[in-house]
Amino acid sequence: METTLLVRVEEKECRTKFDLGRSGYGIFSTILETMKLIAQLQLKPTEEQAKALKETLQVANAACDFLSGLAWDNQTFGQFALHKIGYKGARAQFGLASQVIVRCVSKVADAYKLDPKVKRTFKPLGAISYDDRILTYQLDKGQVSIWTTVGRIKIPFVCGEHQRGLLETRQGESDLCFFKGKFFLLATCNVEEPPTDCKGGIIGCDFGIVDIVTTSEGKSYSGEKVKALRKKLREHRRRLQKCGTKSAKRRLKKAAKRQERFVRDQNHCISKELVKDAKASQKALSLENLKGIRERTGLNKEMRWLMGNWAFAQLRGFVEYKARKAGVVCVTVDARNTSRTCHKCGHCEKANRKSQKHFLCLDCGHYENADANASHNIAHRGETLRARVNAPIVSNRVPTGGRGLGTSPLAC
Repeated sequence: METTLLVRVEEKECRTKFDLGRSGYGIFSTILETMKLIAQLQLKPTEEQAKALKETLQVANAACDFLSGLAWDNQTFGQFALHKIGYKGARAQFGLASQVIVRCVSKVADAYKLDPKVKRTFKPLGAISYDDRILTYQLDKGQVSIWTTVGRIKIPFVCGEHQRGLLETRQGESDLCFFKGKFFLLATCNVEEPPTDCKGGIIGCDFGIVDIVTTSEGKSYSGEKVKALRKKLREHRRRLQKCGTKSAKRRLKKAAKRQERFVRDQNHCISKELVKDAKASQKALSLENLKGIRERTGLNKEMRWLMGNWAFAQLRGFVEYKARKAGVVCVTVDARNTSRTCHKCGHCEKANRKSQKHFLCLDCGHYENADANASHNIAHRGETLRARVNAPIVSNRVPTGGRGLGTSPLAC
């Protein structure tokens, strides 16, 4: 089986990524670009300024509903085509600035990219995008100059040192959001990626519920705290919902998103440790692709609840972006049969896995923790993929919109 190596030149910085899909083939691409992260700022408006911001969100989203109606009636969902039929009418009816209408058109067009078969509507206080024509950052003064329905207003903002550092490389659009009575700006920032360096091999990472991650290096991160919190909050919600009083509803609102925040914090901590270990040992990380696992597995009610609360996609995303930022290569491999295959002899059989915890190969008799065995298989698949993509095979096809092909020394 041959593997195609495509190299596209776009900018100065370099990103490398491996991916092994369901077919078993590995595709390695080197795309020369910068990584983008989001800096979150909290605005501190006065009462009058907050009223202006809220009114701006409401009018802009009403304009989005108007444009969405035109798009649906005319079955015109492209941004430029929608701009042509809707710009003048939206400008005249809602009195918004020219560039705000342009951003509304873009928002509607992006919404229809998801599914043009469903008419799109927008929440009155949904987020809207701003660009440099209608939003200016004044970092030295700690404030922004933002367009509203009452004109330009200057609003101070607060953020952490990390966020302020990201703002130095801000580029492109920013989103104005209203969440739990507070206004936030989400700014897109460029982050330079260091060159990748993985001379020391590869670390396999097995994702699970009992142990959130088990690595081929012998480390494991228990999921007991997360599981205990989930059960505690589930019972807490049941009691409050059964009670149904105003006080119970206030407590339900206060507890909302608590589990999500805790799980996100755990995933951030684990991903940080994984990338730190890989960086120190100059190794790559091999992650399993678990997309669709909930649909593939038939489980009882309790296990379905656990699987539904399993944030493996979030953890994988955290690992991937932290790895790129640290210059660590990430390999994504197919997860099928990794828990049933003996990493010593390669024998694959469902009966090899005696239980959630124990693995015993029926062919060679190898016994090991099941998650540890799976992590070795994931590492092996990552090594196999790395061997494939290092082969000097270059496609003759020129990618659309590219400036030609080239070759690049691979770090691994």
